[in-house]
Amino acid sequence: MRNTIIAYAVSILLLCTLQSCFILGIHKEVKNPKRAGKYPTFNESVKLQGALNTKYRTCFDATFYRLNISIDDVKKYLKGEVKMNADALADFDTLQIDLYANMKINSISFIDATSGISPSLAFQRKLGAVFIKMPRQIKQKEKFSLVINYEGSPLEAKRPPWRGGFVWKKDGNKKPWIGVACESEGASLWWPCKDVNNDEPDSVAVNINVTKGLTAASNGRLLGKEETESKTTFKWMISYPINLYDVSVYIGDFKEITDTYTMPSGKVLPINHYVLNNNYEKAKSHFEQAKKQIAFYEKTFGEYPWYRDGYKLIESPYEGMEHQTAIAYGNKYKNFWGGDFDYIILHESAHEWWGNAITASDFADVWLQEGFATYSEALYVESTQGKNAYLRYMAFYRLFIKNKWPVVGPENRRYFYYKNSDCYQKGAWILHTLRTTINDDKKFFSILNTFFDRYKYKTTCSKDFISIVNELTNDDYTWFFNQYLYNRLAPILEYYWSGDTFYYKWKSTNTDFKMPVNLMLDGVVEKNITPSHTIQTTAISNISYKQISFNDIYLLYGVVENKALKKEFEKK
Repeated sequence: MRNTIIAYAVSILLLCTLQSCFILGIHKEVKNPKRAGKYPTFNESVKLQGALNTKYRTCFDATFYRLNISIDDVKKYLKGEVKMNADALADFDTLQIDLYANMKINSISFIDATSGISPSLAFQRKLGAVFIKMPRQIKQKEKFSLVINYEGSPLEAKRPPWRGGFVWKKDGNKKPWIGVACESEGASLWWPCKDVNNDEPDSVAVNINVTKGLTAASNGRLLGKEETESKTTFKWMISYPINLYDVSVYIGDFKEITDTYTMPSGKVLPINHYVLNNNYEKAKSHFEQAKKQIAFYEKTFGEYPWYRDGYKLIESPYEGMEHQTAIAYGNKYKNFWGGDFDYIILHESAHEWWGNAITASDFADVWLQEGFATYSEALYVESTQGKNAYLRYMAFYRLFIKNKWPVVGPENRRYFYYKNSDCYQKGAWILHTLRTTINDDKKFFSILNTFFDRYKYKTTCSKDFISIVNELTNDDYTWFFNQYLYNRLAPILEYYWSGDTFYYKWKSTNTDFKMPVNLMLDGVVEKNITPSHTIQTTAISNISYKQISFNDIYLLYGVVENKALKKEFEKK
């Protein structure tokens, strides 16, 4: 998912010097300092949806879903039946699934090899949580299925995709144009499921019944369609694991763009874009850039994860969303950054690696998705426009770092706050800073490759990534991540230069923070220092040198002159 502020502010970059960008990006004035670092109070619905309780949720593993959905574009109404196949991970007699309270459950049936079909199971609802009583105690390692029949008017999106839900619009020809985005809210706003990030099904079938004449697109491959006099059912199959908020539907007067592309690996990637009929020729040309972008990502991170299911952009009535193999595109065919690329295509395509193939098991670690995808944009700019363009791109993103909350948020809450963009921009700067600190690109990209290869098709967390960093560097970077992930404040280097002495210390850092700083004297002579919490000095003559510059062009820290350092040091 992409933060819209970037689209509006691209022109600012051309007016910024690198140094002014860095200052603005570090020295943020938090509007309410007393609230800084304090997350919102979570309501009961968020707690129920996010909690991984052992009694009702971790006792089973959902392995497959089949969605049969009928969508009424006039009444904005949905009727459906969802079958969930699951494996018991422990003994239990009650389990929890999720469905928003405004959606009605008509019936729940149980199916297994022992009991056959047990219709009309008893269940209780508490807000969006549905507690289902099994017909008997289910034993560990048993396989079973639930079939849930439901209906209702799903939540309408207030500001998609950041405040998600269904979007009901008309295209330029007054024909229905419908989409859904639910990363923040969860898939249970429109279909019943085990709505947690850490339980991805191995596959999903999506059958969408719509008014005849309209096209319904979804993730994966189109297996076929069935028509009646007034309706058409489109049958889609997702053959890989998928996080549930990625499962999506698009309905409209679409025309398909069929294509293929031979990737750097030599494999042929099937491409099937779906665009509004009137935009067909425009889309054919504009979407060509996606081939170059995903080829770069494959070369940089590892093989494209979804060859069986292909790749497609689908024109949507909202700006964009990374739905696996079915990316929502609503950026009106506009390129940014000097006309070189469309940032929606670039960012959302990066999510096929970071967010879809690799998914944060808890939104507390969503920077593994959004920060990595945002940094992927910068790497693409570096590959196409050079190192200076890459640095300008990163400088621009630094403008939007807020430092209001730690990058890693609270666990066991479905918490992805759309106003907190630090998981995007600060997450990208953490990777940029890590790359600089390691100072070995071969090793840095090996870390990204290993992380992707080890955890693709799985869910993961920050600790897994940190472990790989430590493993491949043969060093302990815990100090680095403790500061940048779990401390909301960015480091500030306080300094004062007087006569032959340069005074310096870190401010706003953990006590174990030990990042080296490279000083440039008159832009020619290098001098390395390792600041700490205590004031240190180094010999630099202000007669020999007139100017000191800092390497905050490469590292995430701010610089503040503090004349009091000299007096404090002399007192000690």
